[in-house]
Order: sequence, then C-alpha cells, then structure tokens
Amino acid sequence: MHDAGDFHRELPAELFERAVELLTGLAAISSASGDGAGLEAAARMLAEALEQRGLRSEVRFEQAAGESGGTAPAPLPVLYARSGSGAWPAAGALLLLGHLDTVLPAVPPHRQGDRLLGTGTVDMKGGLAALAGALDLLAHRGAGPPPDLLLVAVPDEEVGGELSRAAVRRWGASARALWVLEPGEPAGEGGAETLVAGRRGMFDWRLEVRGRAAHAGVHYWRGRSALIAAARWCVEAQALSQPGSGPTVNAGRLVAGDAEFVANLASEHALLGGDRRLNVVPDHALAEGEARFLRPGEGEELAHRLAEVAAAVGAATETEIVFTPGPPIPAVDPGGPQRARCERAVALAARRGWRLEIEEARGGISFANFLPDPGRLPVLDGLGPVGGGMHTRDEFVDLVSLRRRIVLLADLLQEDAHARRRKS
Repeated sequence: MHDAGDFHRELPAELFERAVELLTGLAAISSASGDGAGLEAAARMLAEALEQRGLRSEVRFEQAAGESGGTAPAPLPVLYARSGSGAWPAAGALLLLGHLDTVLPAVPPHRQGDRLLGTGTVDMKGGLAALAGALDLLAHRGAGPPPDLLLVAVPDEEVGGELSRAAVRRWGASARALWVLEPGEPAGEGGAETLVAGRRGMFDWRLEVRGRAAHAGVHYWRGRSALIAAARWCVEAQALSQPGSGPTVNAGRLVAGDAEFVANLASEHALLGGDRRLNVVPDHALAEGEARFLRPGEGEELAHRLAEVAAAVGAATETEIVFTPGPPIPAVDPGGPQRARCERAVALAARRGWRLEIEEARGGISFANFLPDPGRLPVLDGLGPVGGGMHTRDEFVDLVSLRRRIVLLADLLQEDAHARRRKS
C-alpha cells in the first residue's frame, strides 16, 4: 500500500503546474453557452494543448437543427481529439466526453491556497485539464494512452443542447466504453471523493383536471373542485418517492381556479392577491413536474402508478383527470457493465493513498443518460476533480483533487492500454 503522499510523488511538480496553467488559461476564456467566439477560443486552446501531448485534434463547426420553421442557430465548435495515426475511429473507441461551455461568462481566475477560483474551473474545464495532465504523466512514465482514445468536447451541454446529445448518440452507439470528465463530489470527512456509477433517468409530466364550477356560498356542494383533486394527486404522487436509490416525484407547478383564470393566466394573474372570484369552486387545474428513477423499467412502472393515482383520485373527487408523462430519459444503472471498472478505480485511488467512493445515484442528467442504450457499455462518470460553487461566482476547483485525478486518469488509461495490447 502506498502512503498518503504517493500521488504527490507520482506526479512531478512541473507536470502538475503545467496542468494548472492550462486550466487557468481555459478558465480565463469566457465560453458561456451560445458564445461562439469564446467557445472557439477555448476549443482551439485545448486542441493545441492536446496536440502538444500527442493527440490529433480537430475543431469542427456543427449546427443544431433548430425549431421547425425558425432561424437555424449559428454553428458552434466541437473539438475532436484522438490517439493513434489511423483514420478517425468509426467503431469501438474509448470515448471520453466533456464540455467547453459554462453557465456564466468568465471572470479572471486566481489561485487561493489549494484552490483555483474561476468560471468553469470545476464544471468542467478541470476535467479537461486533468486529461491533459494525465497524458503528460503517461509520457513521463514512458507509456501512452490507448490507441483508440477519442475525446469529444461539446459546446452546449450546460443548456442540454442538441449538439451534445447528437455527439453522445453518434459516438456512443459504437464505443466500447464511455468515460465522462464531469466533476466528482467531496464525500464527507477525510478528503474522500466520489466517482459516479449511476445516474437517475427522468420524465416530465403534466396533469390536467376538469371539475365543476359552482357558487361557493350558495351551491358549494354542487361543485367539484379541480384544485382539491389536483392537490390530492400531487400529495399522493409525491408519497411514491423513496429515499436512497428509490424513485422521486416532484410537483413543480400547480395552477388552479376558474377555467377562464387558468386558460388566460398571462392576462388574469392580476386576480392574485385580491378577493375577486374567490367565491367560485375551481373547475380547472394544471400541475407540472418531473419524476426520476434509477434502474431500467422503473420509469415505466412509475408512470403507470402515477396514472393509477390519477384514475383513483378522479373517481373519488368526481373530476376528470388526464395524466400525461413526457418522453423518458433513460437511467444509468449503477450495477451495469461499468461496476467492475468503478471498483478498480476505487482500488487504484487507495493504492495512491486516498479514498474514492462510488456514487450510486447522482440525480443530475449528464452525457451518459443520452446514450442509445446506457446499459450496453461500461460508463465511468465523475472522473473530473472536485470543487464547489458550480454555476456561481464562487466556483473553484480543489487543486489537491486535480492532482489526484490526473494520477487516477493516467493509471486508468495505462491499464486500459495494456489490456488492449494483450487482446490484440
């Protein structure tokens, strides 16, 4: 067993500082989603850095389809970088995914002890810099990355963009494995960090309730309140949520009242806070929200149970309820084909003297959720360094974690390259 200082000795100071310098440069470039010039500058800086480290890089401008009949959005840069000297891999690549865009425009990055503060330093330019550092470390060891490594860095992940999803579908359909350079998370005391094995899937839902209007003073009992029916459904639906790895149902919005109010909310909202039309039993309600789940089949089962609740509440309240689930985004099962590789990453971290824990059910949607079949290939997610303040002006990356992740990525890439050589 190596002691806690091993990863410091394993990565020479000059190589680490080179990675920090690259990350500082990337973070200094303002590359908010939709900022074509900034995204291109970040893509070209990273492309040059990867070329210097032995990868062949190319920046391609790609265009999302846009809404039907509308103006097509401007093309945005997508960075491709690969190892080896052959043709760009059409199948069987070790696919690494990252994104160049940030939520906020950049502010000048600065170092503060063991932190580098700046826009995108942890989400997720830190993961891209960690890859560059890992390539440096491999070269220092006299080793190289797997010959079929393919990095795709997209420009619109922070807005759930079409180019990001298209890249995952295109390259993930035939990849042999997917590694995601999104950040891990701190894991409690002792400096432990996480690696993501599972990601929840989700679907949006919409509930519409039609009741019967009545004068609340004169004919109260003749009315059938759509508001009460919708609220009852929301309470019973949310009760299906389970802590831990169980499903969750979130009621995000509920609008109810007389039909004219609900149908014309933009013009009728002035009624709120006043006493007009409070004497009407509400005959129309709309509720919207989302449901999340962890394992294949749970989403379909959850949607079915929510529809059953709608039918039962409708019968009990004598209202008409229509529950409509949206298209599902599949989950990444933590017990899928990546499990052994995740456990190996934990062992490699322990060998270097730090604790890596497997995150079973991260809730945020990420690249792996958009694979054509998330259960087909092993997914290593959350390989980037940890930090804090994502999507705020206080964003930072933990430089101790950056050092750890550089070594971990180098160890993983070296093992993968060795395994590929044995098979060939």
